[in-house]
Amino acid sequence: MATVIETTPKTFKVPLITSFLRYNASAYSATFCDYLVFLLLRSDYVGIYYPIAKFIGSCVGATVAFILGRNWTFKNKDVVITKQSIRFAAVVVGSILLNTAGTFLVTEGLHINEKYSAIIVAIFVGACYNFPMQRYFVFK
Repeated sequence: MATVIETTPKTFKVPLITSFLRYNASAYSATFCDYLVFLLLRSDYVGIYYPIAKFIGSCVGATVAFILGRNWTFKNKDVVITKQSIRFAAVVVGSILLNTAGTFLVTEGLHINEKYSAIIVAIFVGACYNFPMQRYFVFK
């Protein structure tokens, strides 16, 4: 008697539009956490230099984004978390560099307050870099 082995993964590929909408909700949540930490670190009580505050805030936001991406946005829990974590870390390094450098360049180059330039840059990096990298590389 032949044994049938199920090869279908337990999770399914979330449709592009659904994952994009979920990604945006997740990104807003992660960005909110990122920005909140950034503002707290920039406050008069703490007073950390804004590129460093942006870096720390981005790390917090990245953690939130990974948890939401794996469990809800892309629903990809079949892959070993270590493999996803390494891929995600690579993407996050790029994202943090883009966010930090972008915030600095927009602030200094366009003379926009760092609180506003951080938001502008985060939206651009999220849509043009983070979503495609997470969908097609990290949580594929």
